[in-house]
Amino acid sequence: MSNKRKIKLPVNKLLVGFMVDLELPWTKHPFIFSKFKISSQSDIQAIIQLGLKDVTVFPDQSDIEIAHKSQSETVIAEETPSQIVKDKWKKKNEQIDQADAYRNKRINVAKKYKAHAAKVKKLTHELKTSPANAIRDAAKLVDEMASEFESHTNLFTNLVNLGSGQHTMYNHCMNVTILSLNLAVARGIRGEKLRWLARGALLHDVGKVELPGVVLNKKAPLNKAEKGVYQQHPKLGRKLCELVEGMPQDVLNIIELHHEFVDGTGFPNQLAGEKIPEVVRIVSIANIYDNLCNSADTTKSLPPKIALATMYSKLKDKLDIELIQTFISTLGVFPPGSVVSLNDESIGLVVSVDPKDMLNPEVLLYNPEIPRSKALIINLKEHPEIKIEKVLKAGEYPKRVFEYLGIEERVGLMISEN
Repeated sequence: MSNKRKIKLPVNKLLVGFMVDLELPWTKHPFIFSKFKISSQSDIQAIIQLGLKDVTVFPDQSDIEIAHKSQSETVIAEETPSQIVKDKWKKKNEQIDQADAYRNKRINVAKKYKAHAAKVKKLTHELKTSPANAIRDAAKLVDEMASEFESHTNLFTNLVNLGSGQHTMYNHCMNVTILSLNLAVARGIRGEKLRWLARGALLHDVGKVELPGVVLNKKAPLNKAEKGVYQQHPKLGRKLCELVEGMPQDVLNIIELHHEFVDGTGFPNQLAGEKIPEVVRIVSIANIYDNLCNSADTTKSLPPKIALATMYSKLKDKLDIELIQTFISTLGVFPPGSVVSLNDESIGLVVSVDPKDMLNPEVLLYNPEIPRSKALIINLKEHPEIKIEKVLKAGEYPKRVFEYLGIEERVGLMISEN
């Protein structure tokens, strides 16, 4: 994968600051990574205990100044070599346990996401048969979701992997609601207005239940007549929800206007600028982002970072540019679902983002020596020596990585407290 220069050095020539590759199976050494930068004399002692005669060193990736400094210093080990190795194995096993904890957390997040999506499906169908019950259920669900955003300050945006056939209209509504809440809270929206926004986001596509299947399920581009039918779903959705007494105006506006653009080229009313309420503009951004990441045609789905870049560069005249900038800041430099290369040349999938530390997300690592079900998940905040170098596009990594990380699966998003 890389043409970076490497040399072989005897183990007794190793220095703190050298980037090394042990070239051993993951289970045969006590380090988290086979390739890593030596950070202490104890690292060198542990390498010596492995019985290796020489080790691969990458001069261009090494901290030569630190190496020179360590060479001039005499360091007396406080522990015996065998104790050093025991301590490192203990730390490695703790990291494995922590990865299991991350994995279990993500499993619980996914269960919660799917349960919410099932509720959305139920209430969407109930809108035609029992609208009062449907709106009551929607209000209950959004109250639960909105309260999470208001009552917790340490919320993480989590990736939820969905099978390729599982990104339904109801998953889409879930994603749009989560993304809309995230953006709305960042804009200072709270209380009743936040709950109305969430309810509108959850129900924004409800008018699609009135569309004929031939239009709704068509994979190829719609013809002019079909497009005209499709563009009626915002008004159909508003009419459906107007049957419920006391439906807030914000909710009705979101349902009817979420396809309007600030330049006046949207539908169904060709509104422009400030005539489109802020809550609508928020949901519009969330809606477009999820559609870009989870296209009906999977071959056209964009990686999250590319989707954000597309919105900023190609849609900035159609969307509220200030809101786009805030939206990008809420998802971070490396949004969940991004495939990234690290400075140790490994590849990972961003699975969770802390809004307080955007540069250090949780990453699922590709390692063919570890079964996919046990793949290591690390929080980069706890590994300052590991940095993300770049976001990879499809085709910039082998198919085996694609399959191992589950990148072929659709993307769902959920917020959880860490």
